[in-house]
Amino acid sequence: MSTFDKKMKIVGIILNFLRKKNRTPANIIRTHTIKNIILINNKRLGDFLFATPAIRALREANPSANIVVVTSKQNAGLIGKTPFFNKVVFMDNSLKDAVKTGLELRSLRPELGIVFHSKCPYDFVALTISGVRCLMKHYFGNERKVLLNICDGYIFGGNLPPVQNNLALMEQLGVVSINKDMFFPAPVSPKKPAAHFKIGLQLGASKADRYFPISAASELISNIHAIDSKCEFHLIGAPQETILGEKLMDTIKDECKPNIVNHIGKTTLHQLAEKINNLSILITPDTGSLHIATALKTKTVSLFVIKQTNASIPQQDVHLHRVLYASDYLNQNSLHDEISLLAPIPVKEIINAITQLRAKI
Repeated sequence: MSTFDKKMKIVGIILNFLRKKNRTPANIIRTHTIKNIILINNKRLGDFLFATPAIRALREANPSANIVVVTSKQNAGLIGKTPFFNKVVFMDNSLKDAVKTGLELRSLRPELGIVFHSKCPYDFVALTISGVRCLMKHYFGNERKVLLNICDGYIFGGNLPPVQNNLALMEQLGVVSINKDMFFPAPVSPKKPAAHFKIGLQLGASKADRYFPISAASELISNIHAIDSKCEFHLIGAPQETILGEKLMDTIKDECKPNIVNHIGKTTLHQLAEKINNLSILITPDTGSLHIATALKTKTVSLFVIKQTNASIPQQDVHLHRVLYASDYLNQNSLHDEISLLAPIPVKEIINAITQLRAKI
C-alpha cells in the first residue's frame, strides 16, 4: 500500500466516524425541499464552467434554495452576480482552508453538498465539517478513486465530456436536464457590432506540448491579412504566456503588425470574457478561453491532439464551432520542426474552418 493510500485510509476512518450519524442517500433526498446546497468546484476556470449546466438544473429544480459555491481564489474574477447561486466562498487546497471553510458553512446546516471538481480530500473535509447530510462527487477520469465510502452518491468521469458527467450526477437526485449550455457566472456586456472582422488567438495551453505553434499563428495571420487587410488579430493569454506573444511578434511581417492587438497577461478573467465576447472567432487549443467562448456563444476553431469520447470540446451550439484534431493529419509533414503536438494541423485547414464559420450568421 502506497503512502497516499495509507493516508486516505486514515482520513476515511476519521470522516466516516464524523459522518455516520448524519447521512442521507442521494436517491432519498428531496431536492425541491432542500434549503441549503453547497457546491465545490475549485479547480481551473474551464472546470467551473463545465459545472454550470448542472448548477442551472439545480436552481431550476429548487428556485428558493440557498446555493453556496465554493471555488478557488484564482477564479475570483470569474464570479459575479448571477441568479443561479446566492453566495461564493473561496477555498484553496490546504487542510487549513478546508477546515476554515467547513466551519464557515456549518451554520447553514446544508442538506446537500456536491463536489464537481476539487482536490481530494480537502473537499470531503470541508463538507464533513459543515455537517452536510448528502455528499456527492464527480470523480474526473484522471482522478484517484478514493474515499468512495464517504460519498452518498458519485459518478466516474472518463468516458463522457465533463458537462455530461455533471448532469448525470444530478440525475441521481432526480434532477433531469437536457440543457448542456454553459453560462458565464458574471454579467457580461452585450455583443457589440464590429466594424472589422476580429480573430482571437490563444497561443498557450495547459501544457507546452499543446501550444498553438508560433509558426502556424504567424502563417495564419499573414495569409488572412492578404485576403482581408482590415481584419484584426487579438492575442489573449495568461501572464506566464507573455513570451509567446513576443515570439510571435518577432516573426510577423511589418505590414501585418498594425492589425495585431496584444492582450496577453493584461486582462482580468472578467476583462478577458468581455474581449472574447466581442471577437468574431477565437482560435485556441483546449483552454479556459475556449470554454469562456463557448459559454458566451462566440464562434471558435479549437485545436485538439486526438479524438476522445471524454474530450472537452463544445457540447452546445455546435454550428458555432469547428474542432480540428492533429491525429487526423499525422501523415503530413506540416510544421514538423515544432515541439507542439498540434503542429500537424495544417494552417490551410484552420483558415478553411474560419471561412466556413465566417459565412454563418
